[in-house]
Amino acid sequence: MKKLKQSVFMRKRNVCAVLFVCLLAACGGNPKTTADSLSVIDVKSAIEHPTELKVSQLGQTVRYVPLETGDSCFVGNRSQIRICGKNIIVTFEGNCLSFDRETGRFIARIGHVGDDPQGYSSTEFSYDDRNGLFYFIRQPNLLQKYDAQGNYHGSVTVPTPPPLNAMPTDYSFTETSLVGYYANMGRQDAHHNALLLFSADGQVVDTIPSRLPALSAMTVVDIAGISVMKFGEAGAILIRYKDGSASANLAGTRPLWRRDGQLHFKEPFNDTLYTVSAGGDLAPYALFDMGDRGVRLTGDWESHDLNGKQFIVFTLEGRNALFFQCVTELEKTLNGIYDKTAGTVYMAPEADGLTDDLTGFLPFHPSSCSEQGEFASLVWSEKILPWLDEHPEAKDNPALKPLLEIGEEDNPVVVIVQ
Repeated sequence: MKKLKQSVFMRKRNVCAVLFVCLLAACGGNPKTTADSLSVIDVKSAIEHPTELKVSQLGQTVRYVPLETGDSCFVGNRSQIRICGKNIIVTFEGNCLSFDRETGRFIARIGHVGDDPQGYSSTEFSYDDRNGLFYFIRQPNLLQKYDAQGNYHGSVTVPTPPPLNAMPTDYSFTETSLVGYYANMGRQDAHHNALLLFSADGQVVDTIPSRLPALSAMTVVDIAGISVMKFGEAGAILIRYKDGSASANLAGTRPLWRRDGQLHFKEPFNDTLYTVSAGGDLAPYALFDMGDRGVRLTGDWESHDLNGKQFIVFTLEGRNALFFQCVTELEKTLNGIYDKTAGTVYMAPEADGLTDDLTGFLPFHPSSCSEQGEFASLVWSEKILPWLDEHPEAKDNPALKPLLEIGEEDNPVVVIVQ
């Protein structure tokens, strides 16, 4: 089992003491850091001083890509959008469709949900930018591989030896290994691992322990009640057990992501962001400072510590900015933007979105970010057409030209900010 290097543990223990000194400094043009150069994302101060968020804080350009409309490529409701290489990938209701990222032309339907040899269990996928392949979970222990043209490329076996037993729920890649994340939904994992590193031929390379305090394993019969809550792009599953304890899990957020060739990791309810090395070491590089209302990862933290607390539920990391969503009091969700260069944090209510100060269109609600730092979202004709009626001057804005031909029955438009 891989553990953090001793020097990393020492840095982690010293973070709180160093933060006290760092936070005495006034907000300025330089990023706050700890003595070990961890970037400090000052959420606690930004929450107290909300301000308007703008698209220009994420990127310099906005592109609108209408997706081709047709019987074979109709995009349904509750769709998820991701930019993967030269393609736009849309998933919804058991479907996975690829479109050209420049023109919106429909390319192919990627695989299918099913029990046949090429089927997968759900449309949730991981993308390897190095080989252009998509990896879909096939229970109980496979990843099915497809390309953007819908061609099948075989499968990878996910190792599940005791005590691992079940396969991870989310995947990404280092230069030499596949990496899986264990969500430990409902405290059903008997082990206490956060990450599994394994080879393409299905051999365990290493495991990385969770940074969360270990809680006793439970089974379905131990559950007394379940609550599901929606927080911006993410959701929370809160489970109460018959013994009076509880567990909390986040859904709809990706704990693993690649940025310019490096793999990054943020475990839910842990405020530290890490880089994952090919050798399985975790190196912290940023820290959300939640102040006194942050979740304290000690003892039975999941049982009672979320009420009255604030915690990060969603993160998207671009090259120059990090977009995140924060929940406070288990009631209110806030959007946040961290400017990596200036070290400044801006926050505002999630429902407000980001004001489009670049093209003057509807507020932007980012839902994904590519490895190249492109933030993306979908906007539907039911919102586009009324807005165009209210803004006749839009026809004179070249940036908004792709929106002018949208019809009521057309597929949604992809908004890309870079």
